[in-house]
Amino acid sequence: MAKLRNFDWRQEAKFLMDSRDKNLWQEQKSSSFSDWLKKRAATDGIKISALWRYLRAGHFAVELQDDEWAKVKSPLDIPDGINADSIELLEKINRVATKADFNALAVDLYQKKISRPQLLKTWQIYREAMPPGQTARGRGVKRPVLSEADENKHRIAFIQKVLGWLETTDPVALGYEKDVELRVFNNISERKKRRGYDAILLVLKEQAVIDAALVVFDQVGRRLAPFKKERVWLITSAEPVSETAAGPKVIYPEPWGAIGADAKTMRVLKKIPSNPALMPLPLSELLLDLI
Repeated sequence: MAKLRNFDWRQEAKFLMDSRDKNLWQEQKSSSFSDWLKKRAATDGIKISALWRYLRAGHFAVELQDDEWAKVKSPLDIPDGINADSIELLEKINRVATKADFNALAVDLYQKKISRPQLLKTWQIYREAMPPGQTARGRGVKRPVLSEADENKHRIAFIQKVLGWLETTDPVALGYEKDVELRVFNNISERKKRRGYDAILLVLKEQAVIDAALVVFDQVGRRLAPFKKERVWLITSAEPVSETAAGPKVIYPEPWGAIGADAKTMRVLKKIPSNPALMPLPLSELLLDLI
């Protein structure tokens, strides 16, 4: 079934939801809905995990009812081109993101302005807000949800906002050439946590990496001394974000760039110096973090 060219996961989601909600599965002599779903997967040659994904995604889309998603009364109302994987990622983000960030992502997905890889990237940042051990392993297990007042949630939202700004701002304003592409890689790994940085900013020109820098948020208790000789973008609130505000002048290590950031504003405090080397970080360092 899923291998057919005209397969539409939304139709399958509607059928599965109707079968569950109207108890149609009982007509098939199955001991439970899960048992019926397992038989359907075997008969149609599709993984049972895919059927559960269609069911969850269809249910979440119908239950959402915010902004443009209010038009979705059935899985068939989901705009063509939005896949179940993207909606499943949106549901995960909803459990840990701030309401404002989630609403913006939901609208972007409905309007197909955001792709699955972009949603995955967002989820990889936000999932760090979930306390250790709080996962939703197994069917029927209540999925953990962070309250809107959760401080960790807002900290991650701030990181997400800054990294998005860093990737889309004018390269010249940061000290780079005009015709380059900035790309942030922010897979949160145990290795990054041990080293104490939050992301890597790559600078690309004609598909080649010509520069790279670690992105480090100046958090309480974080040691910055180990990075003094590395190319770093420091995100800090140590200096006033406003250009007119008075405050002590901070001296940053020569290879660093610095950005002052608060909840509303971001400003370049120090451009990163031009890089004389082709690759500022060892290739092994980049590969370990980007694979």
